[in-house]
Amino acid sequence: MLKISTFRTEITPEPGVLLAGYGPRVTSDGVHDPLFISGISFDDGNSRAILLSYDLIGLDKDFITDIRHACAAATGLSPEQIILTCTHTHSGPHTRRLANLNFDDKLLNEFNCYRQLLIEKSVTVVKQAFSNQIAVDLYHYSLACHENINRRVIMPDNSCQYLPTNKHLTPLANNITDPELGIVYFVNRSTRQPAATLINYAAHPLTCQSEGASAHKISSDYPAVLREEVERELGGFCLFTSGACGDLHPKDFESGFSRTREMGRALSRKVINSFSTAVWNQIAYKQENCKLTATVAHVTVKFRETGCVEGRLPQYANKSTVEAELQFLTIGDIAFVGVPGELLCEPGLEIKWHSPFRKTFILYNSTDYLSYITPDNFYLQGGYEAETSHLEPEAAFDIVSTTIHTLRKFKKYR
Repeated sequence: MLKISTFRTEITPEPGVLLAGYGPRVTSDGVHDPLFISGISFDDGNSRAILLSYDLIGLDKDFITDIRHACAAATGLSPEQIILTCTHTHSGPHTRRLANLNFDDKLLNEFNCYRQLLIEKSVTVVKQAFSNQIAVDLYHYSLACHENINRRVIMPDNSCQYLPTNKHLTPLANNITDPELGIVYFVNRSTRQPAATLINYAAHPLTCQSEGASAHKISSDYPAVLREEVERELGGFCLFTSGACGDLHPKDFESGFSRTREMGRALSRKVINSFSTAVWNQIAYKQENCKLTATVAHVTVKFRETGCVEGRLPQYANKSTVEAELQFLTIGDIAFVGVPGELLCEPGLEIKWHSPFRKTFILYNSTDYLSYITPDNFYLQGGYEAETSHLEPEAAFDIVSTTIHTLRKFKKYR
């Protein structure tokens, strides 16, 4: 029998911090909506795990390691049982060390203070993670939601035009997307009401940044509206996770907070409307076996020797390879895969296509920040993702292959 508990704590910085995602040029002047750590703890009677979703652009490996170890010590779990992911909002503080970001004394102090705050908040919020759990039934549901767009416009000669700097090409933007709106409903066994809803969708939280006034407000973007709507209309708790959205933007991205509300509500309507379909069709959507597995796998990937337009990530400045970590959380026939950076939707779809699990969802910016993880051919096409990727072209293939082999090991013994 699966038991869960839910929790959330605010992590909004004071206005005046630089906002991530647009380099050292956007300073926040206010808060549109708060940032949170949202979490769910799981207990199947034999195994336990905690999933934490941060309204942040991403976290470096050492940062993630510190949080996982601190939370593990506070809960009695192993670090492998603490799974982190970031929504990738560009309207939050800098939480990654980038070569092109000048960490002067002020910014370094802000970074270190916020880092310590995040560790303390994470530990505090998980300490009681297993104290008030309730028994739940689990239902999964997925449907297509076409609120995203691939920002890579591929021309007839197989070259790429980058949509954010060529918005006039939007009518030509017909490249592949992952439209799956993945939903996991956790239904209270006693009341038959939703206890929690876990959502996975692949689109950068980039609706509000319009280069005008909205660009200077702290915000978790459309996930905030999505969570609020689902919690108000369905009840219970809502946790949002970003899928493989490395090259996926919202439609009408960077259009201001009116678009933020519009997109959040469009997604929430589908989540709310689908609940009755899922719970009324138990044979199709109910998970009878909710056995938990939480583990990690590693794959060696190479850094590029030349060709990247950015300086090497400071923590990997003198390294030619890295042991990239992949993290796995499975609940019955549902698998979550935590990836070490910005996985593009194409390799994310490959993982889904080859996975032996009924449903597989990517957890974005989960175990490290290794920049963009992009298919080989994109290095020929060009475009922002390939130009700024710190990894050799074969990295995506190696990560996908290791992920699939690991998932197959899990499924073999079920």
